[in-house]
Amino acid sequence: MNQKKNNIAIIILAAGSSSRLGRPKQLLELNGKTLLQKSIETALNVSINVTVVLGANENLVRPTISGFPINIILNENWISGMSGSIQTGMSALKNNEFQAVLIMLCDQPFINASILKGMIEVFEKNKFPIVASEYEKKVGVPAIFDASFFQKLKMLKGQKGAKKLIMNNLDKTKSFMFENGKIDIDTEEDWQKIKKSY
Repeated sequence: MNQKKNNIAIIILAAGSSSRLGRPKQLLELNGKTLLQKSIETALNVSINVTVVLGANENLVRPTISGFPINIILNENWISGMSGSIQTGMSALKNNEFQAVLIMLCDQPFINASILKGMIEVFEKNKFPIVASEYEKKVGVPAIFDASFFQKLKMLKGQKGAKKLIMNNLDKTKSFMFENGKIDIDTEEDWQKIKKSY
Protein backbone atom coordinates (compact mmCIF):
# COMPACT_ATOMS: atom_id res chain seq x y z
CA MET A 1 0.00 0.00 0.00
CA ASN A 2 2.52 2.58 -1.08
CA GLN A 3 0.06 4.55 -3.15
CA LYS A 4 -1.23 7.72 -1.55
CA LYS A 5 -4.97 8.08 -1.31
CA ASN A 6 -6.80 10.82 -3.14
CA ASN A 7 -10.28 9.69 -2.08
CA ILE A 8 -9.63 9.80 1.68
CA ALA A 9 -9.10 13.21 3.25
CA ILE A 10 -7.17 13.62 6.51
CA ILE A 11 -8.01 16.29 9.07
CA ILE A 12 -5.44 17.00 11.80
CA LEU A 13 -6.90 18.76 14.84
CA ALA A 14 -4.35 21.23 16.21
CA ALA A 15 -6.43 24.11 17.54
CA GLY A 16 -6.22 23.61 21.30
CA SER A 17 -4.54 26.01 23.72
CA SER A 18 -2.65 23.31 25.70
CA SER A 19 -3.73 25.08 28.89
CA ARG A 20 -2.67 22.24 31.21
CA LEU A 21 0.76 22.04 29.57
CA GLY A 22 1.32 25.80 29.71
CA ARG A 23 2.79 26.08 26.19
CA PRO A 24 1.62 25.04 22.71
CA LYS A 25 1.93 21.26 22.41
CA GLN A 26 1.88 21.68 18.62
CA LEU A 27 5.42 23.12 18.92
CA LEU A 28 6.97 20.49 21.22
CA GLU A 29 9.95 18.89 19.45
CA LEU A 30 11.04 15.27 19.10
CA ASN A 31 14.17 14.54 17.06
CA GLY A 32 14.22 18.07 15.65
CA LYS A 33 10.62 18.17 14.44
CA THR A 34 7.53 19.49 16.16
CA LEU A 35 4.69 17.14 17.04
CA LEU A 36 2.50 18.86 14.45
CA GLN A 37 5.18 18.61 11.74
CA LYS A 38 5.53 14.89 12.50
CA SER A 39 1.75 14.42 12.30
CA ILE A 40 1.62 16.24 8.96
CA GLU A 41 4.47 14.15 7.51
CA THR A 42 2.69 10.99 8.66
CA ALA A 43 -0.57 12.12 7.05
CA LEU A 44 1.13 13.12 3.77
CA ASN A 45 2.62 9.64 3.57
CA VAL A 46 -0.90 8.32 3.27
CA SER A 47 -3.04 10.92 1.51
CA ILE A 48 -2.58 13.85 -0.85
CA ASN A 49 -5.47 15.68 0.85
CA VAL A 50 -4.44 16.91 4.29
CA THR A 51 -6.13 19.72 6.22
CA VAL A 52 -4.78 21.12 9.49
CA VAL A 53 -7.16 22.99 11.78
CA LEU A 54 -5.43 25.68 13.84
CA GLY A 55 -6.88 27.87 16.57
CA ALA A 56 -5.07 29.03 19.71
CA ASN A 57 -1.51 30.21 19.06
CA GLU A 58 -2.15 30.22 15.31
CA ASN A 59 0.37 33.04 14.82
CA LEU A 60 3.10 30.88 16.38
CA VAL A 61 2.12 27.56 14.80
CA ARG A 62 1.27 28.53 11.22
CA PRO A 63 4.83 29.61 10.24
CA THR A 64 6.18 26.20 11.31
CA ILE A 65 3.94 24.32 8.86
CA SER A 66 3.48 26.76 6.00
CA GLY A 67 5.97 24.89 3.82
CA PHE A 68 3.89 21.70 3.64
CA PRO A 69 1.50 20.98 0.72
CA ILE A 70 -1.55 21.09 2.98
CA ASN A 71 -4.70 23.09 3.55
CA ILE A 72 -4.44 25.21 6.73
CA ILE A 73 -7.73 26.43 8.14
CA LEU A 74 -8.46 28.52 11.23
CA ASN A 75 -11.12 27.62 13.78
CA GLU A 76 -11.81 31.05 15.23
CA ASN A 77 -14.09 29.51 17.86
CA TRP A 78 -11.46 27.00 19.02
CA ILE A 79 -12.43 27.60 22.64
CA SER A 80 -15.70 25.72 22.02
CA GLY A 81 -13.80 22.44 21.87
CA MET A 82 -12.84 19.66 19.51
CA SER A 83 -16.24 19.42 17.84
CA GLY A 84 -15.89 22.96 16.50
CA SER A 85 -12.52 22.08 14.99
CA ILE A 86 -13.99 19.00 13.31
CA GLN A 87 -16.79 21.16 11.88
CA THR A 88 -14.22 23.67 10.63
CA GLY A 89 -12.15 20.94 9.01
CA MET A 90 -15.19 19.30 7.43
CA SER A 91 -16.30 22.63 5.99
CA ALA A 92 -13.12 22.65 3.92
CA LEU A 93 -14.03 19.36 2.22
CA LYS A 94 -16.28 19.03 -0.78
CA ASN A 95 -18.53 16.11 0.15
CA ASN A 96 -18.66 14.45 -3.23
CA GLU A 97 -14.88 14.40 -3.63
CA PHE A 98 -14.10 11.96 -0.84
CA GLN A 99 -15.09 8.45 0.09
CA ALA A 100 -14.05 9.01 3.70
CA VAL A 101 -12.28 11.29 6.15
CA LEU A 102 -9.60 10.28 8.65
CA ILE A 103 -9.49 12.43 11.78
CA MET A 104 -6.30 12.54 13.84
CA LEU A 105 -4.75 14.61 16.61
CA CYS A 106 -1.35 16.28 16.80
CA ASP A 107 -0.47 15.04 20.30
CA GLN A 108 -0.26 11.26 19.80
CA PRO A 109 3.51 11.00 19.29
CA PHE A 110 3.51 7.30 18.39
CA ILE A 111 1.22 7.57 15.38
CA ASN A 112 2.92 6.61 12.13
CA ALA A 113 2.10 6.00 8.49
CA SER A 114 1.93 2.21 8.82
CA ILE A 115 -0.84 2.53 11.43
CA LEU A 116 -2.85 4.88 9.22
CA LYS A 117 -2.32 2.65 6.19
CA GLY A 118 -3.39 -0.36 8.24
CA MET A 119 -6.57 1.44 9.26
CA ILE A 120 -7.33 2.38 5.66
CA GLU A 121 -6.78 -1.21 4.56
CA VAL A 122 -9.26 -2.43 7.18
CA PHE A 123 -11.72 0.26 6.11
CA GLU A 124 -11.47 -0.73 2.44
CA LYS A 125 -11.77 -4.47 3.09
CA ASN A 126 -14.69 -4.34 5.53
CA LYS A 127 -18.20 -3.01 5.23
CA PHE A 128 -18.02 -0.95 8.43
CA PRO A 129 -18.49 2.80 7.85
CA ILE A 130 -16.24 3.65 10.82
CA VAL A 131 -12.77 2.33 11.69
CA ALA A 132 -11.54 3.57 15.06
CA SER A 133 -8.31 3.09 16.98
CA GLU A 134 -8.52 0.83 20.01
CA TYR A 135 -6.41 1.38 23.12
CA GLU A 136 -7.02 0.56 26.79
CA LYS A 137 -10.18 -1.34 25.73
CA LYS A 138 -11.67 1.91 24.41
CA VAL A 139 -12.10 3.27 20.90
CA GLY A 140 -11.11 6.72 19.69
CA VAL A 141 -9.02 8.64 17.20
CA PRO A 142 -7.37 8.33 14.78
CA ALA A 143 -10.63 7.24 13.19
CA ILE A 144 -12.00 6.92 9.67
CA PHE A 145 -15.58 7.88 8.81
CA ASP A 146 -17.13 7.14 5.45
CA ALA A 147 -19.12 9.78 3.58
CA SER A 148 -22.42 8.72 5.16
CA PHE A 149 -21.17 10.30 8.42
CA PHE A 150 -20.00 13.62 6.98
CA GLN A 151 -23.21 15.44 7.89
CA LYS A 152 -23.08 14.12 11.46
CA LEU A 153 -19.46 15.23 11.80
CA LYS A 154 -20.52 18.72 10.75
CA MET A 155 -23.17 18.78 13.47
CA LEU A 156 -21.02 17.69 16.43
CA LYS A 157 -21.15 19.80 19.56
CA GLY A 158 -19.06 20.04 22.73
CA GLN A 159 -15.63 18.89 23.84
CA LYS A 160 -15.93 15.18 23.06
CA GLY A 161 -15.40 15.46 19.33
CA ALA A 162 -15.46 12.37 17.16
CA LYS A 163 -15.38 9.96 20.10
CA LYS A 164 -19.03 10.62 20.92
CA LEU A 165 -20.02 9.76 17.35
CA ILE A 166 -18.03 6.52 17.55
CA MET A 167 -19.59 5.56 20.91
CA ASN A 168 -23.07 6.18 19.52
CA ASN A 169 -22.36 3.92 16.52
CA LEU A 170 -20.38 1.01 17.96
CA ASP A 171 -22.43 -1.44 15.88
CA LYS A 172 -21.08 0.28 12.76
CA THR A 173 -17.49 0.51 14.00
CA LYS A 174 -14.53 -1.76 13.34
CA SER A 175 -11.70 -1.31 15.81
CA PHE A 176 -8.00 -1.23 14.92
CA MET A 177 -5.48 -1.96 17.66
CA PHE A 178 -3.18 0.98 18.38
CA GLU A 179 -2.04 0.42 21.94
CA ASN A 180 0.25 3.46 21.99
CA GLY A 181 -2.71 5.63 21.06
CA LYS A 182 -3.36 5.96 24.77
CA ILE A 183 -0.19 8.06 25.03
CA ASP A 184 -0.88 11.73 24.47
CA ILE A 185 0.39 14.96 25.96
CA ASP A 186 -1.66 17.02 28.37
CA THR A 187 0.86 17.96 31.06
CA GLU A 188 4.58 18.66 31.44
CA GLU A 189 4.89 15.32 33.23
CA ASP A 190 3.39 13.52 30.21
CA TRP A 191 5.89 15.27 27.95
CA GLN A 192 8.94 14.40 30.08
CA LYS A 193 7.89 10.72 30.14
CA ILE A 194 7.48 10.65 26.35
CA LYS A 195 10.87 12.27 25.75
CA LYS A 196 12.52 9.57 27.86
CA SER A 197 10.72 6.69 26.16
CA TYR A 198 10.79 7.96 22.56
